[in-house]
This record gives sequence, structure tokens and C-alpha cells, in this order.
Amino acid sequence: MEFVGIGNALMDVIAFVDEDFAPSLGFHNNSTTHLEHDVLAGLVGRLPLPAYSAGGGAANAARVAALLGLEACYYGAVGEDEHGRLYREELESAGVRARLVTSPHPTGLYCALVRPDGGRSLLVAPSAALDLVLSPPPPDLFGEGKLLYLEGFLLRDRAFFVSCLDLARDAGMPIALDLGSLALVRREREFLLASLEDYVDYLFANEDEFCALTTLPVAEGVELLADAGPALIVKLAERGALYAKGGLFIQSPVRVQRPVDETGAGDAFAAGFLAGLARGYPPERCLRLGNRIAEEALRVPGLAIDPARLLRAETSVAP
Repeated sequence: MEFVGIGNALMDVIAFVDEDFAPSLGFHNNSTTHLEHDVLAGLVGRLPLPAYSAGGGAANAARVAALLGLEACYYGAVGEDEHGRLYREELESAGVRARLVTSPHPTGLYCALVRPDGGRSLLVAPSAALDLVLSPPPPDLFGEGKLLYLEGFLLRDRAFFVSCLDLARDAGMPIALDLGSLALVRREREFLLASLEDYVDYLFANEDEFCALTTLPVAEGVELLADAGPALIVKLAERGALYAKGGLFIQSPVRVQRPVDETGAGDAFAAGFLAGLARGYPPERCLRLGNRIAEEALRVPGLAIDPARLLRAETSVAP
């Protein structure tokens, strides 16, 4: 199975700071702020020892999928700049086939200011990433033997989003959707609920996103949607993850650990789960593999994961 990820291409910038750093720049701790690119680029220049990594949810998942041995392709938009060049190089060095649209705007930035307690302040300037939707998705991305992994962020342009779904469905591809954005789930709730049965085979969501989608607590929301079409995979942070489909309900716990950086951990989980699926693992083992891969992502800034550790993590979830 080839993993095909489509989403926002963002250069992740991770900096470890003290609790006063974000407020000194005018931002609240634990907040997410969208900025103009030139403003954020100027702030990045003031960060202590920033670490750079090719990011965005679908790109993160594609990279981890490739490191786990799957064929992987990623489609996104970057600028004709140094960050765009580094973005392509990093994906390709991980084994991802990078199908990148180039934009006249600078490559998007996602900056995480990580405090000693693990809390984060997020600063985002999507910039070139937003230009992906200006042209229809290329039909040759879609085909038999592939799986589509789509970011919910793309719902900002419903026509592009639906085009991806239609092309994948017409090609007979399984479709995995990661909701990815609480604000978009709230805004597009009715459309998402109407789309699940017709299009989506695997729905990934964190607890807040899932509760916003169903307007119910997790357990009641699972009861509501378990027969709606897709397999439901809900990421529960330090409580692990759950899987529900029809009458099957599985919860998989995780070991307690103090994360170095949470950036990309949910995407790594999804890649681990889908890699298990590609290998024919049952859902319980897919959950355990997703959790183990996410644990490795939490140990490092960005997604600077040692590939050998990922492969050892997979052997640790043998039946």
C-alpha cells in the first residue's frame, strides 16, 4: 500500500524557552496565534537555538510511514525559498516522494515555543501552504493500491477537499481523514457528519475534536457514530487511544512519560496505526503500534526520530 498524504506544508520551528518567553513577545502561554509570515519570520530570528523540521500533519504522517517501510507520497505547497528547498530535501531523505507545488509566497511556518513543563505556545503563518488549493489535485496521485491521508485543515476550501475525496473514492482507495483543527470541526460539523458514511474509512481525531464533532462526551459520541461508516480512532493523549467500528470497541493505554515536544506525535500515531493496517494487523495491534510510534515522537523535538528506534518500536508490539 502506498501512503498518499495531502495537506498544509509548514516548516516546523521548535524552540525550548522559559515560561516568560512567550509573554515577553506579547503572546499568552498555551495559546495559538496566526501571524503574517514576515512578522513570524522576524520572531523566529530571536529564538534560542531553534530546531527546524519539515512539518504539517500529512507530511509528518507520510514521513513516519516511509520510515516504517511504506511507500509514501506527499502533496503540498511551499515557497521558492530556502525553507522550501530544505522541506523537499528532508522529506526525500526520509524516503517520501515529494510532490510539491511551488508558490510565489514564502514557505509556511509553524513555531512551537516549548516550556520546561511541556506546555506550548504556537505561532503559525501558513503563507504558501494556502496556495495548494488554487489548482485541482493531480489525478495521478490517486490509484489502486494506495491510501489517501487527508488533513481536515483542507476544509477551508471545500471544493478542493471534495475533489480529493471523489478522486480517491473513484480510484477505490481507502480514505483516512485526520480532523486536525478544532475550529474547522466546529465550523464544518454538519458537512463532516454528512460526509463520513460516503467517503471516510478511518477517522482520526483528538478528544476535543471528536467531542466537537458529536457534541457529546467521547463514550456517547462513539455510540452515536460507531455504525456511521468509518472506523473511529480517537487519540486520548496520556490515556492512549481508542478504536470503534460497529460493535467492536478497543481501548489501548500508554506508558506515562514526560514529553520533550508534542509536535507531530498525533501524526506519528496515525502513521503507525495505518502502517499496522497495511501489514494486516488487527485493530488492537494497530492501536498499540500507533501508541508506540507516538511515544518515540514525544522523545524528540519536531519529528527528528531515529529510524532504527521506530523499527524497534514495531517489534515491541508483536502479538
